[in-house]
Amino acid sequence: NKGKKSYADWVAVDWGTSNLRYWLMASNEVLNFKSIPMGMINLDQGSYEALLVKELDSFLDPSKITTVLICGMAGSRQGWKEVPYMSVPCKPPEWGDAVAVECQDLRISVKILPGLKQNIPADILRGEETQIRGLLEKYNDFDGVVCLPGTHTKWLRISAGEIVSFQTFMTGELVYLL
Repeated sequence: NKGKKSYADWVAVDWGTSNLRYWLMASNEVLNFKSIPMGMINLDQGSYEALLVKELDSFLDPSKITTVLICGMAGSRQGWKEVPYMSVPCKPPEWGDAVAVECQDLRISVKILPGLKQNIPADILRGEETQIRGLLEKYNDFDGVVCLPGTHTKWLRISAGEIVSFQTFMTGELVYLL
């Protein structure tokens, strides 16, 4: 394989408020991972595709269409394309729930996963729900509470393979401000 070009079979993307993170995948193995500080706050709606293609260009097989599955703020009203939220309780979103995005570059097929919303108390998830999908893939009988630390720490209640409820705490943001 020395000298042979490695192309991604598909690309997993977490496009948050502050950062773009992507994983180049061959089947279910990670070929490469990269994180850059080019999140939603740095972009306008027309900039997403150009940045994504610039980042992925050398990993895209010119002879086929590569699927790019995106979660996070790229699916928000201020993102690339607004994707409706799913209401809890529900299973974490999967491939079939993703919304297609029209692209100019014919080498990519972009789909954005919906986030989750909760009415009482009002709260949203955009990206974290995919971490729960991974947890449930590994521990399919998990039933309990999960903490996802970060700028906006999330506590989620999981039961019977569904996200039942969740709550956001601005822990990381408060530490930063202090």
